[in-house]
Amino acid sequence: MLMIPGPSEPEPAALAALSLPIMPHYGNDWGSYYMETISKLSKIFKTKKSDGFILPTPGQVAVEMAAENFVKKGDVAYVCASGFFSEMIEDIVQSHGAKPVRIRNRGYGKAITLEEVKQELEQKDVSGRVVFLVHNETSTGVTNPAEEIMRYCKQQKGMITVLDCISSFGGIDIRVDDWKVDFCVGYASKALGGVFGAVPVAVSQDAWKVAERNKDGIVGRFLNMNTWAKYAKKWARIGHPHPSTMPTSIIVALNKAVDIALSEGLERRYERHKKVADLARKGLKSLDLELFPDERYASNTVSVARIDPARDRILRSELENKYDIMIGGGIDELEGKIIRIGHMGTSATVAKVSMTIEAMRAILKDIAEKSKNR
Repeated sequence: MLMIPGPSEPEPAALAALSLPIMPHYGNDWGSYYMETISKLSKIFKTKKSDGFILPTPGQVAVEMAAENFVKKGDVAYVCASGFFSEMIEDIVQSHGAKPVRIRNRGYGKAITLEEVKQELEQKDVSGRVVFLVHNETSTGVTNPAEEIMRYCKQQKGMITVLDCISSFGGIDIRVDDWKVDFCVGYASKALGGVFGAVPVAVSQDAWKVAERNKDGIVGRFLNMNTWAKYAKKWARIGHPHPSTMPTSIIVALNKAVDIALSEGLERRYERHKKVADLARKGLKSLDLELFPDERYASNTVSVARIDPARDRILRSELENKYDIMIGGGIDELEGKIIRIGHMGTSATVAKVSMTIEAMRAILKDIAEKSKNR
């Protein structure tokens, strides 16, 4: 049972879709199906203004695309850093020859605040610069206040706003148009319950214009948004509105997962994730484990608690060996210091979270008893 911060177990209908006859990645049937999938995805992004497409890649590659198209070599780009995955964006920006400027928070487990963003940007002319924010940081269990940060950066500072929603897409509310997001990255196999290998992206008209202006400095073809814009028009007539082969079966599975999410109702779905997250945090507290993140910004798709390294190793090992339940550990600086329970998509149920907590309770009790007998 996967109780990790992704991937989650796919929805059964999404998994079953992989056994259907393979669709070719071109032709009238495929072109219509692909555009129908994009239209459905826009409802989760909550956008009527942005264009959508699907990258046949890991989620990180979509963030790379934003850096490649929006940040010129030698330029400054701003990164809101609140954990491992946002700090990874700094590496991406640097690898593209630009200079990342970190907007720091008050340490791991804390959210980036609008005040911190203002403190860094208020006295600077950053119009046209790029700001990156991870909406839901699974390395720390924090959901950043994307709405106010993105709006401020776009409306008041004239920046290009990039929002990584990889671990919130389908589990936590996202509003691309209302929040003024220029480039938003979704995901298939975390809170949505699809199969990994298809990354939905929503792109504003401002973002397309920046990519067009920067086209002479963009290296390569696949990550060049101008290439995607070109073939969306040039090959639409042959049902191939993208510049490469597509993993059609994975996208069919994605379409099924989106149907399930929309049938559930997005607001009901987000409330389900919140209810299960509350249950997970109460459960962790009942085990005398201290929650790691500031509870005001605690994620609804992953719950994180502190643990000492010795119990971390035994707990996660015993969960897998005795109960066939897998939870996550800490990453990088937090390795051996925290545990992470994912409750997203198909794992966001009362039954699965309850089973996980009770299995943890039994293991931790056994650890304590063995410690007393030494």
